[in-house]
Amino acid sequence: MIKIKKTRNKLERLLEIPVEVTTNIPKITLVGFDQLMIENYMGVIEYEEYLVKINTAIGIIIIEGNKMNLNQINENDVLISGEISKIYLESTEEE
Repeated sequence: MIKIKKTRNKLERLLEIPVEVTTNIPKITLVGFDQLMIENYMGVIEYEEYLVKINTAIGIIIIEGNKMNLNQINENDVLISGEISKIYLESTEEE
C-alpha cells in the first residue's frame, strides 16, 4: 500500500498534477475583494448576507463581509460574491 502511494505521488509530480485535483484539499481563489471561489468543499454550514461558513476536509472557511451571495454552487465548488472583508480558516485536523 505504501509503495503504491509513493509511486502515485511520483507520477503526480512528474505530470505536474495539482494537489487539489488528486486529493480533497480545498483550493481558495480570491479575486479582488468581491469574489471567492472554493474548490473541493464539503458543504455550506451557514449562509447570511454578512457571513458564509464553508466546511472542507481540513477545516471551516469563514467569510465575512456585506451583501454576500452564493452565485454558483455545485458538488465540487462554490462561488461567493459580495463585499468580502475577512477570511478565516479554522483547522479541524488533528496534529
